[in-house]
Amino acid sequence: MEAPFRVLVVGAGAMGCLLGARFFQAGAQVLLLDVDQAHVAAICERGLELQELNGDRRKVYLRASCVREDPGGPADLVLVMLKSYATARALDLVFPDAMGPQTLFLSLQNGLGNGEILAELVGREKVLVGVTAQGATKEGPGRIRHGGEGPTFFGALSGRRPDTVQAVLALFQEAGLEATYREDIQVLIWEKLLVNVGINAVTALCGIPNGAIADLEPARSVCEAAVREAAAVAQAEGIPVSEDGVHKVLTVARATAANRSSMRQDVEAGRRTEIDAINGAVVRLAGQHGLAVPVNWALTQLVKVKEQSYGGKGVQA
Repeated sequence: MEAPFRVLVVGAGAMGCLLGARFFQAGAQVLLLDVDQAHVAAICERGLELQELNGDRRKVYLRASCVREDPGGPADLVLVMLKSYATARALDLVFPDAMGPQTLFLSLQNGLGNGEILAELVGREKVLVGVTAQGATKEGPGRIRHGGEGPTFFGALSGRRPDTVQAVLALFQEAGLEATYREDIQVLIWEKLLVNVGINAVTALCGIPNGAIADLEPARSVCEAAVREAAAVAQAEGIPVSEDGVHKVLTVARATAANRSSMRQDVEAGRRTEIDAINGAVVRLAGQHGLAVPVNWALTQLVKVKEQSYGGKGVQA
């Protein structure tokens, strides 16, 4: 009898839980790993409650843990869904024997640099990086809501397609999730970054929904300036992003008009944001190319002011 595909999900937030649940329902052996003790306890005691797009609710009985736990053998896939600032701690919860010679690590995280951090931990040839248009929201301990469907794209950080990547693609397909391997994955990662650059910080600072970026002229102007700066940095990096980047960002803002961006949710909850991997990454790379990016610099600093002034106590990780 063929052994089930083994998946470790490191970072069992909304998206980690959604993908973990889908893989489990497709027959994979899944273990969720997260530091949120209340969330993990709820999943272990009552199952993961998943609200589908049509409003139906179902329970998915997944294994979950806050500590290193033996998954029963080497994982085929380690799905990394941590916040970008926690990527360096990705292996803190992974049982040593869970990593074998064929184990692949897939990052579908926001921002830039996550794959490179993983490569320092496990080797560049083991790392896949990508983007997904799937959406989910964590509504409380052990409860998530599927917020939107869309394709997932990923590729090899090293540029060399791993021999075992077809098994990962097959898992997505069996789980009913559209997924494609892309040689040009860095272009797609940058194009997603442009969306986050244009929407996240402005909505977080102003407390507005995504749609207000397109509807309010001052918000739209800041968004457009930030995106143009980031696109110039991408070009300097040799990444051929689309010339209609601003239009794409505004299209996304309108399509997700009622949504609260992840950064806005973090700010409103008094949590640390991913600003350093988004607008902050644009600022760092611009400096390497001698480019001025004043709008991204200002947005980065203003979000950091927010983080350092939460209730007078500073950021909560």
